[in-house]
Amino acid sequence: MGIYGGGAMGFLGWVKVCVAVGVVLGSGAGMLAQGLPQDGVQRVAELGECPLASGKVILECRVGYRTFGTLAADGANAVVMPTWLNGRSEDMISLFGSKAGGKWLVDTGRFYGVAFDAFGDGVSSSPSNSTRQAGVAFPLFTTEDMVRAQYRVLTEVLGVKRVYAAVGLSLGGHQVFAWATLYPKFVERAVPIVGSPQATVFDLLSKQILIDAIESDPAYKGGRYTVEPPLKLANAIGTLTTTAPQFRNAEVPREKFSAWMTSVEGPQRQDANDRVWQARAIMSHDVLHGRSIAEAAKAAQVKFLVVVAAQDRMVTPQPALEWATAVGAETYVSAGACAHLIMSCDAKAVSERVQGFLAR
Repeated sequence: MGIYGGGAMGFLGWVKVCVAVGVVLGSGAGMLAQGLPQDGVQRVAELGECPLASGKVILECRVGYRTFGTLAADGANAVVMPTWLNGRSEDMISLFGSKAGGKWLVDTGRFYGVAFDAFGDGVSSSPSNSTRQAGVAFPLFTTEDMVRAQYRVLTEVLGVKRVYAAVGLSLGGHQVFAWATLYPKFVERAVPIVGSPQATVFDLLSKQILIDAIESDPAYKGGRYTVEPPLKLANAIGTLTTTAPQFRNAEVPREKFSAWMTSVEGPQRQDANDRVWQARAIMSHDVLHGRSIAEAAKAAQVKFLVVVAAQDRMVTPQPALEWATAVGAETYVSAGACAHLIMSCDAKAVSERVQGFLAR
């Protein structure tokens, strides 16, 4: 289940996912020789080995991505967007566009958009698709590991010289903070949306409960299942924590609860181990590395627009707001009852602010 909703495709209720044609494998000069990919087509960069912060290595490391628009001659107009928890780049296609008044975030007429598949989403290297490190043999990774691999795709494969902005939602927002702290001289602007520089205790609690629900399912079999486990409880927990109560109460009439619950508990797109590995990445998420939020924010020297949801039960807004305060960054606090599903009820306001921030 996508972290952004009850449907199998996840997050954006208003996203109409376009169907991408084909997957092209390539790396380095070979990819450049083929020319820039067409808008929205799924691509996969083969990076060989990806060293991880833990000291372990992802073998046959792959990073999925899609590009939109045209890379400028100086290679400096890129806007990157990593995926959210259980999301894939295909889910973000509608966030790139140029039509006036649209609810997109990245202007493809001006910027070269790059949507990245995060490790563990089933497209980039994951427990579910690894041939040499399949299932529980796959090493744990962090949000910073995700970003380091994405940096390699930009610089080694796509010829990007500088990132104008990093924009992301939820786990994507976590990765935006990692972009700003790992590559402050490479990234000019950052827009974390319902993301955080560090997982709080409440955030850790919600992810631990989710992991426990998956691992306690008898069909999970310690991650060594041969048939995808149903994970009814985990699916329900994901829905419970994404919005404020009034949003669900308004969304579903009481007399339709049973039918709705069946849908909520139903099979989801994402592989069970992939879900656990991404949830563990969120639990380890911490770009502060012993520093205070103020120290880390000031060291980054990246211009921020911080967007949070006041009623968020998935990612605590406080750390991101403290970051913004430390550097005098622009903020937008959404009061919508959809909470973490911020684009389900507040897309217009969020889109306008992000578009304006990037345009300036």
